[in-house]
Amino acid sequence: MDERQVTQLWEDYENGLKYQSAMGLGSKLPQFVRFYEGDQWPPPTKNTKNLPRPVINLIKMICRSKKSAILSTPVKLVYTAEDENADTERFNRFAEYIGKELGQEGLDKQAIHDGVIKGSYFYHYYWDAEARGKDGAREGALRGEIIDPLNIFFANPKERDEQKQKWILIRSREEVSSVRKSMDEGLDAESICADESEERYGAVEQEGDKLCTVLTKYFRRDGEVFCEKATRYAVVNRPFPIAPDIEAAWRELDGEDAPNNSLPDTPKKPSVRTETLKAPLYPIVAGSYEPRNNSIYGLGEVEGLIPNQKSVNFLFAMSLLNAQETAWGKYVVHPQALGEQVITNEPGQVLVDHSKTGSGIRKMTEQTMQSFPIQLADTLTQMTRSVTGAGEIMTGETVGGNLSGAAIAQLQAQARIPTEELKEAFWLVKEKQGKVLAQFFKLFYQNKRFSYTVEAPIEHQEAGDVSPAPGTDPGAVRQSDVFHGAEYLGTEFDVVVETTGGTKSGAAGDITVLDALFAKGAITLKTYLNAYPKDALSNKTELMRGIEAQEQEALRQLTAQNEQLTEQNRQYVALIEKQNESVEDVNRIIRENMELKELLARLRAEAEDKIRAGNTALMQTTADAREFAQTLVARQQ
Repeated sequence: MDERQVTQLWEDYENGLKYQSAMGLGSKLPQFVRFYEGDQWPPPTKNTKNLPRPVINLIKMICRSKKSAILSTPVKLVYTAEDENADTERFNRFAEYIGKELGQEGLDKQAIHDGVIKGSYFYHYYWDAEARGKDGAREGALRGEIIDPLNIFFANPKERDEQKQKWILIRSREEVSSVRKSMDEGLDAESICADESEERYGAVEQEGDKLCTVLTKYFRRDGEVFCEKATRYAVVNRPFPIAPDIEAAWRELDGEDAPNNSLPDTPKKPSVRTETLKAPLYPIVAGSYEPRNNSIYGLGEVEGLIPNQKSVNFLFAMSLLNAQETAWGKYVVHPQALGEQVITNEPGQVLVDHSKTGSGIRKMTEQTMQSFPIQLADTLTQMTRSVTGAGEIMTGETVGGNLSGAAIAQLQAQARIPTEELKEAFWLVKEKQGKVLAQFFKLFYQNKRFSYTVEAPIEHQEAGDVSPAPGTDPGAVRQSDVFHGAEYLGTEFDVVVETTGGTKSGAAGDITVLDALFAKGAITLKTYLNAYPKDALSNKTELMRGIEAQEQEALRQLTAQNEQLTEQNRQYVALIEKQNESVEDVNRIIRENMELKELLARLRAEAEDKIRAGNTALMQTTADAREFAQTLVARQQ
């Protein structure tokens, strides 16, 4: 037996293990995981080796539907402050930027996954000094992880508020070489040796890995959170504050940082710390799927489903076994009736009865199992789904062929009412999470450049003088800013969880409004689909792509038609020009004809005048001649 003295952290760790064992968590949680993953049958025995082992995994179906119901409404953290001089808008934009950088959405999904199955989930945030290309009060970036309930221990596990704990302990498996490099100066690095894993989920470590169990303990001293690390027999890091030495960080630090081990790094220089430079909150956020009586460890869905799951599997197994035995019949054979024949049950096989009685070979009549076990299994399944709130309406299986989108959304909203309490509990955990993150923003980030998306003014959108940000809606533009955590050191923030994808009433009201606007022609089909609730339309992306493809094809056709019309217009212009020339020729001829007509009219008038004058002269001459003649005649007489 090793007689070396164990560290205080290891004693706290063993006390935490005893509590978890007394609560049955050490054996129950691995069982919950196995049942969720489909490992739901015990090892076969001599009597059960031929028993079929079907798995009708109700547990996974119910857990996944509950997880999707809780995460169906996207939320974001909104910070508010009583100090009017505080730039909360910049703080909120920076919080959203960092949330995307550290993958907060993925952490939330993993947390709810753990909560649904294991009953509890624990966020752990830390400053990763090995993150590259990040600006801050120290080199590195904020990172987060989800701690398994069996790897986190509390000074008082009956206290549900993690911030009221005297200390919080985290167990991890790390490489021996990495732990040795991260040790404080003056400590014996050779005392860190590989040890056996105490993994309780049945996972095995790769052969050749040199790992040891490292304990990280958070505790408070004078209202400030400190951290220390140790193995079973050796101290790795003496207590140090988790908040950075901001003044020293602005100067150049001596020495190299320890390799990344997903846990806080040890500062190299101590300094006099003011209240605003202290970190009063543990970087741990605890959440429960459902509260367990008098314990910080919660209850999940799996714990109450295992007996029903076993019963459903067993009923189907017995039905399959009966079908198997009936299909492979049994025979009663009189001694020596078969001779050297072998019954193979092949179709059309002929057996010769060598007995003298004629009844030496006969098939036994098995009793066919009734349909009652299957009906019982189906009834048990439906009752389980109904009791757990995972009915067909909620999972989207029964929607009705004649129901509108608004009606389906309304039914689903009603089915999700029992999960609203679970969703609100998660939002309360998000509020605690926001306060822990704000602590990191204020203490660690200085002169940090970040970018965010905003909506461009409508007049600029209409003028087309803005470029949409990649992957965003039209009219959204990307802008940049600089965050100074020191500006908010004395500012106290309140955190509000704001929904970004719907409200408690569901998507039915939104769909009704959209239907009315689209029917009146007030919005286009593209706008209609863009605004349609995501949780009520599963193939929204494909529809948008189809509409965009149709728009592109329509644009191509319109462009071709426009080119064709332009060519036709050019031809028409040329034809009109020719027709105008013909018309001008006609007009010239008409003018000439008019001039000729006028000339002819003048000539005719002149001729008529001359004829009249001639006729008058002729008449006068005739009259004179007649008078002269008459005169001559008179004289002759």
